[in-house]
Amino acid sequence: MWDDENYYLVAYSPDREDGQEAGGIRHYRVDKMLNIELLDERREGKEDFKKFDLPHYTRSLFGMFSGEEKKVTIEAVNEMAGVMIDRFGKDIIIAPVDDERFQITVNVAVSDQFLGWIIALGEGVRIVGPADVVELMRGAAKRLTEQYGEAELA
Repeated sequence: MWDDENYYLVAYSPDREDGQEAGGIRHYRVDKMLNIELLDERREGKEDFKKFDLPHYTRSLFGMFSGEEKKVTIEAVNEMAGVMIDRFGKDIIIAPVDDERFQITVNVAVSDQFLGWIIALGEGVRIVGPADVVELMRGAAKRLTEQYGEAELA
């Protein structure tokens, strides 16, 4: 697949031998691969790929960094509807909050890149749920405030 000027290999990765990472669909930047070789081994992951939805997968990732996928509710001013449709597709449900705001609930890979995207959209957009994702955003805001708040700038 192609995203943001980069090619990615989307593949099945079995459980790691040390057991620390579950198997499943992964993505790898092609230009970062080294020592590629063809193996004469039986392919794994056929059942995972039968259920795999590439458009959904690409919409849920931000900058091709993975994170835990969660349903996240975003509230935004009406002027941001086009941005949300561009990012998540035309199939999202846009629910009015009042005359000026709406909410959407979408599956996203919760990551620093996702939080940064929300921050970049400005004060007209905010995460309203779930609580643990709101707390991640508060932590990011606190870190940025500490990083840039009172520090002397060169």
